Amino acid sequence: MYDVDESGIALLRLDRPEARNAINTQMLEELLEHLATARDGDAVKVLVLSSTDHMGLSAGADVREDLDVEGGVRRMELFARLYDELTGFSKPTVAACHGSCVGGGAEIAVACDLRVGGSNLRLRFPGAEEGLAV
Repeated sequence: MYDVDESGIALLRLDRPEARNAINTQMLEELLEHLATARDGDAVKVLVLSSTDHMGLSAGADVREDLDVEGGVRRMELFARLYDELTGFSKPTVAACHGSCVGGGAEIAVACDLRVGGSNLRLRFPGAEEGLAV
């Protein structure tokens, strides 16, 4: 979900609460489209990333998404592009983090200029815990 208020605050909310906002290929494509809109929007002064799920920002990559090898590579490329777009975003970015903020969701938070954490925040990088290069 994407919206810009009259003061120039763009709110981009992850919206797959049924999957704890696990990020699938479709969501990555939509996030990238919204980022481009916010980047090019003259009225946008700041971008806030949040969630419609009260349980957390994101559970990370959607491990239940049925992908072949090519689809898996494409999804990882989209994740890398999302991270690059956020770190290079020309306007201030804020991640509103609460509850579970895991893997790819934690990467989104880290890519933002500022992170605001709720009292129930659980920020985790499972790949690092397993000794995987991230």
